[in-house]
Amino acid sequence: MFRTACPSCGAEVLFRSTISALAVCEYCQSTVLRNADEVKDFGKIGKVLEDYSPIQIGTSGVFSGRAFTVIGRIQLRYEAGLWNEWYVSFDDGKQGWLADTSGQYMFTLPLPETRTATSQQAFDTFEPEMRYEHGGRVYVVTDVRIAQCVGGQGELPFALGQGYEAKVVDCRSGDRFLTLDFSDVTLFKPNPTLYVGEAVELSSLQLQLLRDGETILASAGRLKGTSAVLDCPSCGSALQYQAGVATQIVCKACGSSVDCSGDKALVLEKHTAAALYHATLDVGDAATIDGVNWKIIGLIEMEETHDADSSWTEYLLYNAQQGFFWLVESNDGWFRVNVLNRLPDSWSSESAVLDGVRYRRPFELYSAKVSYAAGAFNWRVSVGDQVSCAEYEHNGERLCKEKSNTEIVWSKSKRIPNQLVQQWFGKETVITPASSATTESGDNQHLAMLFIIALLVLNVPLAFLGSNVIGGLFWTGLAVWLIRLPLKLGGDEE
Repeated sequence: MFRTACPSCGAEVLFRSTISALAVCEYCQSTVLRNADEVKDFGKIGKVLEDYSPIQIGTSGVFSGRAFTVIGRIQLRYEAGLWNEWYVSFDDGKQGWLADTSGQYMFTLPLPETRTATSQQAFDTFEPEMRYEHGGRVYVVTDVRIAQCVGGQGELPFALGQGYEAKVVDCRSGDRFLTLDFSDVTLFKPNPTLYVGEAVELSSLQLQLLRDGETILASAGRLKGTSAVLDCPSCGSALQYQAGVATQIVCKACGSSVDCSGDKALVLEKHTAAALYHATLDVGDAATIDGVNWKIIGLIEMEETHDADSSWTEYLLYNAQQGFFWLVESNDGWFRVNVLNRLPDSWSSESAVLDGVRYRRPFELYSAKVSYAAGAFNWRVSVGDQVSCAEYEHNGERLCKEKSNTEIVWSKSKRIPNQLVQQWFGKETVITPASSATTESGDNQHLAMLFIIALLVLNVPLAFLGSNVIGGLFWTGLAVWLIRLPLKLGGDEE
């Protein structure tokens, strides 16, 4: 352990690792560069944005039988959001990185120079779903992005400052993870640096000193060391980001996309064409699922690009300890959706295999776009965003592949009964997807109308003949009540 005074402000700066090249002063955000016989101010770096992550400097755990401690952090921002890279020091003196993005975690270790990539394939030639071979294993490119370092904290293994650009290609093979880092590629170092590892669950790392739920919710959406609370800079309404993922927010009042990952909220885009959504649930609704409290922090309305009548609503639910999951409301009913932190074993245009189970594609390939969004998200959501989709099904469970220009994402969903959704959210009336309710209501009204016509045809002539007019009027009145009942129920649900 090495202690020194910050060259800028004089505060104590601590180096826990003997090989850390840089540490960020907690008081003035200066990056302190340590050379063999001196320390110097390397310039300032931005403050990290506190987010939903339970990890913090000092968190310790075990990966692959080796104990480690988190000693540093950088935040990287790309066009659609940001993510954390936690720098960890193992007890044996080695270092690694724990990536933390959208509630998913990947542990990677740098490969020695002698084992790095030998292919000189350029960064801009990579695209999602390409194959890339390394070490006798075939990987699939899942993410291609350019990001800038916007914040730092603790110790870091190399010198970087505000504006440091990272050019990375992420690849997966099952739960194995491979990153090609082109950030330091030069004429004299033409090949990217490779990091290999695997997708992990926090529960498997035996972590200690995590942030608790109350701490996360109290600090989320704020720059470390500040108490700023943001309003929409477009209309002035309070931005709802209590749940802890307030890096990208869609203002519910005016539809503006607001980037909250910098020192000031920035209006990215105003959704002037956004239509009023017709979802059953809303941002802020709370649910209790298996004794765990969840809250809807964002909702997205999607529609097929070539069929506006085919639409559905996706709700993002969050819990400080459990992370995220999606609840989807569609014409087919309700589905609970979890984003996979691994790839299927294999897939083609007709089927996909996950854990040895083959899922068949019963639906046509389609494209979908965002038609409305509101609430908080950990990436930028914009009206008009498009993805191409392929769905596969087996015994009521579905796999879905969503592909954009920069990434592919796989998810797994399972149908859940309407009554269970009602129980989760404590609704007094049975929750039925809007389209299904409309269809059922329309069918009831159609049948009731036919009933009324038939009764009138039968009873009006009888009335002139002096037959049982009172009885006929009773049955006709009952039919009128039946046709009005669905209309009343529909109005109550709205």
